[in-house]
Amino acid sequence: MAYEWLTPRSWLYGPVFWHARTAERVVALTFDDGPCHPYTEQLLEILDREGIRATFFQVGNNVMREPNLSAEVASQHEVGNHTFTHPHLTWSRPGTVRDQLLRGQEAIYNATGTLPRLFRVPHGWYGPQVISVAGDLGMKCVGWSVMAWDWDRPPADVIESRILHGVGPGGVTLLHDGQDTQAFPMADRSHTVAAVSDIISSLKANGYGFRTIPELMDLHVAG
Repeated sequence: MAYEWLTPRSWLYGPVFWHARTAERVVALTFDDGPCHPYTEQLLEILDREGIRATFFQVGNNVMREPNLSAEVASQHEVGNHTFTHPHLTWSRPGTVRDQLLRGQEAIYNATGTLPRLFRVPHGWYGPQVISVAGDLGMKCVGWSVMAWDWDRPPADVIESRILHGVGPGGVTLLHDGQDTQAFPMADRSHTVAAVSDIISSLKANGYGFRTIPELMDLHVAG
C-alpha cells in the first residue's frame, strides 16, 4: 500500500492519468517547475520549430516571478497546475492541499487568463486527500510513464537515452524547464534543453506524433 501511495501511476485513491491505452504511436511531452528564464523560452523555440504542442505544469510562485513568460507558454501550449510553492503534499491536510492548488490556480489565471484543468502533484506522490481535493476543484490528476531524472542535471545524451528507452505508444514523458521555486542560476536546465531536439528527432524517426495531455486523454477515452 505504501508503494501504491507513492507512485505517480497509482489508482489506489482515485484516477491518475499517466498514459493512454492505444497502439497509436503518439506521446505527450510534459515539462514541470517553470516558467524559468531562459530555459522555458528555449524550449518554446524548439517546440515551435518542430510544430509540437506540449503540456507545461507551472509552479505558481514561478508564474508570479515571470507572468509574461507564463502567458507566452499558455498562448501556444497546454498549462497545468503544479501547486504554488512545490511542497511535498503526501501527508498534508486537505486544507493545505486546497490552499496550494487554489493559489496556483490564481497565479496562473492572473498571468494567462486561463484556469488549468490539469494538476500534477510535486514529486508524483498522490495521497487520497490530494486526488480528492483536485477533483473537488475540477482538475484531473496527471502522472507520467517515463522520466529522465533530469533534475540532477545529467548529460543531454543520458536524458535522451532515458526517455527513448522508456517511451511507448500513448506515453507521457516528464522533463523539467525549472527547479522547484528556484530561479536562475540554480535552475540549470541547459542539459534538458540540449536533449529535447534529439528526443523529438528520434521519436519522429520512429513514427511518433505528439499530443497534449488533454488530446492524449481524449484518445484514451475513444480507444
